[in-house]
Amino acid sequence: MRRRTATAALMLLLAAGCGGPAAEEGPRAREQPPAPSREIRALTLPLDAYELDGRGAALVATAQEKLIASCMARQGLGWPEVPHPAPETWPHRGRYGLAEPAVARRYGYHAVPDPATEAAERRLGQRDSRLSARQRTAAYGADGRSGCRARAQRALLRDVPKVNSDLVNVASRDAYEKSRRTPAVRRVFGQWRSCMRERGHDYRDPMAPNDDPRWTGARPSREEIATARDDVACKLRTRLVAVWWRADAALQHQAIKDSAGRLRQIGEARSRYLDNARRHSG
Repeated sequence: MRRRTATAALMLLLAAGCGGPAAEEGPRAREQPPAPSREIRALTLPLDAYELDGRGAALVATAQEKLIASCMARQGLGWPEVPHPAPETWPHRGRYGLAEPAVARRYGYHAVPDPATEAAERRLGQRDSRLSARQRTAAYGADGRSGCRARAQRALLRDVPKVNSDLVNVASRDAYEKSRRTPAVRRVFGQWRSCMRERGHDYRDPMAPNDDPRWTGARPSREEIATARDDVACKLRTRLVAVWWRADAALQHQAIKDSAGRLRQIGEARSRYLDNARRHSG
């Protein structure tokens, strides 16, 4: 189950700047997915402190809109600001595989709709489709990578130390992969496999059903839904998510100790970046 989070998608939009053609509002764009389960809402990890959450991403987006608007105004041009309300985000929904009964019943292993990101894409696309040629050039530059947007990004990065934030992603990925091999997680994987076999399924580990090539098409099949429901039931019976999360979190704590200096710099850069965004978002 490969899901992009609302925060990640929003940051991609910020990096791109131009939303392109207005997104079509199909049935899935209007569809509200089930609220996250209590277990998913409780999933936080130590390295989250070094990431930009949904609130932070929305703050940056708002500041960027206002900076672009000021830059455009100095050229005698208007800029229709797009609102960026802070979305509720659950970045670890899906990190340990499908784990919510309500999601399994409705989507199987298909991606859960992301209304917040879809709405943001739609608003940006609609705004940009209405810009005049002069507005577009002033905002994005003749090359599509400069203009007022680039000035806004420079303002947000002013006095922010240059750091390689890839360390956070690498540490998160390494902790996740190592956690799969810890004795406690291997033991609970075995319990999950036994539970699934009792129900007629044969998968090597709890992530394997996500990538089953049988799950194709725009909507999940009955077989996919049935498998997904059994998968979640076995995870709940074995408390797999809780066991895996504990191992993952412990390894992230160790990674933070091992890279304390570099992560401190990343944390400071994040704080200054958000301070700049607050300064310009009012």
